Amino acid sequence: MYSWLILMGIITGFMISTYYLYQYWTKPMSEIENYFDDRVFKRVEVVPKVNKTAYEFAYQNNTNFGKDSLDKEQSNKKVHEVFAFHSIKPPDKSEKKDNEGKEGLAAGKGGNPEENNRIKEDTSDKEKILKEDRQIDDERLIKDEMESSKGVSETSKIRFESTWVSKNTKGGMIMPELQQVEGLELIKTPVVIGENVIQRMEVTDLSLDTSAIKIRDINATVTNLDTDVIDNKVIIQGTIHKQIFFVGTDDIIHHQAEDINFSYFVDVPGAEPGMDVLVEPTIEHIVTRLIMDGTILHQKVVLQFFVKVLSIQQLIVETGVGPLIKVERVIGENSVQTMVMNEVTLAVDAIKIVDINAEVVDLETEIIEDKVIIQGVVHKQLFYIGVDDVEHHQAEDIPFSEFVDIPGAEPGMNVQVHPNVEHIKQELSVDGTTVTQEIVLELFVKVTETVQINLVTGEDSLVMLPEVVGENTKQVLSETTLELDQTAIKIKDIQASFEDVNAVVINDKVIIQGIIHKQIFYVGEDNVEYHQAENVPFSTFVDVIGARPDMDVDIIPTIAFIKPELDPEGELLTQKVIGDIFVKVTENIQFNVSEVGPYGV
Repeated sequence: MYSWLILMGIITGFMISTYYLYQYWTKPMSEIENYFDDRVFKRVEVVPKVNKTAYEFAYQNNTNFGKDSLDKEQSNKKVHEVFAFHSIKPPDKSEKKDNEGKEGLAAGKGGNPEENNRIKEDTSDKEKILKEDRQIDDERLIKDEMESSKGVSETSKIRFESTWVSKNTKGGMIMPELQQVEGLELIKTPVVIGENVIQRMEVTDLSLDTSAIKIRDINATVTNLDTDVIDNKVIIQGTIHKQIFFVGTDDIIHHQAEDINFSYFVDVPGAEPGMDVLVEPTIEHIVTRLIMDGTILHQKVVLQFFVKVLSIQQLIVETGVGPLIKVERVIGENSVQTMVMNEVTLAVDAIKIVDINAEVVDLETEIIEDKVIIQGVVHKQLFYIGVDDVEHHQAEDIPFSEFVDIPGAEPGMNVQVHPNVEHIKQELSVDGTTVTQEIVLELFVKVTETVQINLVTGEDSLVMLPEVVGENTKQVLSETTLELDQTAIKIKDIQASFEDVNAVVINDKVIIQGIIHKQIFYVGEDNVEYHQAENVPFSTFVDVIGARPDMDVDIIPTIAFIKPELDPEGELLTQKVIGDIFVKVTENIQFNVSEVGPYGV
């Protein structure tokens, strides 16, 4: 009985399924849409697309699309941003009517199939016309934006002024200058490329100098850490230095040291040679066991390495409400070419020059107003075949000096120089005794200024920068009495400076220690000027709320006041020195910035 009921149920379900499949394949699509619309189902809205022509134009001009939504009502409108010049295309009335027609088609309540088909045909014709209108509007929009970008209004966020001049033998070529605009900054910052963590274990057996009955303690640290970045990987090498304390059979605590070399690699997608690496090694656990009657120490050391790969880049970022960050603001950059010529006398007469390798060493820079003076040495390695058919080597150092124009540069700013040997031309004399060389150098110079600004967070590049936790200034008074080597009648000058300053960060405080180094110049009874030096140690602390151990600290000490007092006999010199010590505590954080666009490297 039950089997007949089951069979009838299966047959009935098959017939109902066949009926609905027949209705689905035979009825017009419009009736199916009406069927679903009557049951308050909604169709998925069409996502607006960016016009390809407008996108290519914008991409060539550092453009971001849809980066900032003006409000919820305009969030679906196309925002075209060129050099942060916003141009919003107004809604097309015909497009709005077209959308209303589509909505009516989708609603379909009370409509018949013929009416719906007629609406669809009218809609397709309108879509063709609107498509042509949109193309014309996009071309007109691009043309207007190209004209407007030539002279950006006050509402612009940023603007580049190309001030190219002809290349001179001195001063280089003026690069495109970034105009300072409120709300934007060009910064030089490390961008996080990737990071990874690995764990490894080192197993070793150490022969003890004397038999042990117990291991008292093992202190282990990672030293001599070295890294090498290759494509998508970071190679880590170093040494595990261990201090082993154990109780011998004589009940005396003995000490023995051990060094274990290691080499690992870490996968970091996106890593490339030349990038910077931060490695944080941690010794997580040490397991020890005495074997062979206490003569052998079996050890297992568990290591963890946290690796972060950074790339130094220049970004145009927004400033405003956000974390207070210490960052390098780019003042300007420029490059200059110079030629170094010299003639070298060979130690052995040559018949052929094999190779000349040159590199720039001992670079020194000095910033003056709107200029950077560069001095250095071109170190050359000369390889040649002598008349004895033996390859010889000869080294030579050639000093050079150059300057480059960087508007806005001032003394005290930071400067980076990237030298490059572009070309080496050599000519061997007929008799093979001398070599004339011409070396073409290119010097790329960047000037930055350390500032602290509030950066707006966003969804663009992930950067790692020091956040300012707190800062404070404290004055220290040093009063000393110095016995002079010669009887003095007059103190001519005292020059004082802070040296060997170091700091330790504790909770809400920074402890500072150092030396006040003084150079004392005075006139003796014989009217001869004498010199005497003095080092005065000092120690103080500065309150910085929020400071914690392991945070970074910057200290800027300056001498504010010096008052010397010579006793009537001219033998004792009393000095009062007041110094200002400025302390800034920072902590490295990672966050995504709100970026307008890239600007070089």
